[in-house]
Amino acid sequence: MIKVNWLDTSLIISPVYYCLCKNKKSFKAALKHLNIKKKDYPDFLLNKCADATVHYFENGTKTTAVVCLGNTSNRTPCEIIGLLIHEAVHIWQEIKYRIGELNPSKEFEAYSIQCIAQRLIEEYSNER
Repeated sequence: MIKVNWLDTSLIISPVYYCLCKNKKSFKAALKHLNIKKKDYPDFLLNKCADATVHYFENGTKTTAVVCLGNTSNRTPCEIIGLLIHEAVHIWQEIKYRIGELNPSKEFEAYSIQCIAQRLIEEYSNER
């Protein structure tokens, strides 16, 4: 039987890698993976009022966004999705800056944010 190798359908390769950390333990694991020194670890959330935060780390030409989601026990599923979409927009803003896209078309922007948000939501839904 002949096997067909289906190719990636993405139109651009993002210069920003990203992940979701649902707790401080996964955040520390992400920072360790990125070879961030413990003394340089930022706080999990930006401040006590933040429900979610995205941290950016640079390593040469590589930019990584680490999305941190605070305690969601008092949040509805819709509120959690809203937080993830909010952080997806910040990641899109960084990608847009990195690729020099000052005025993307409305559809390009909408599809990009949808893709990032969907991946964050799927990751949130994974049991880990």
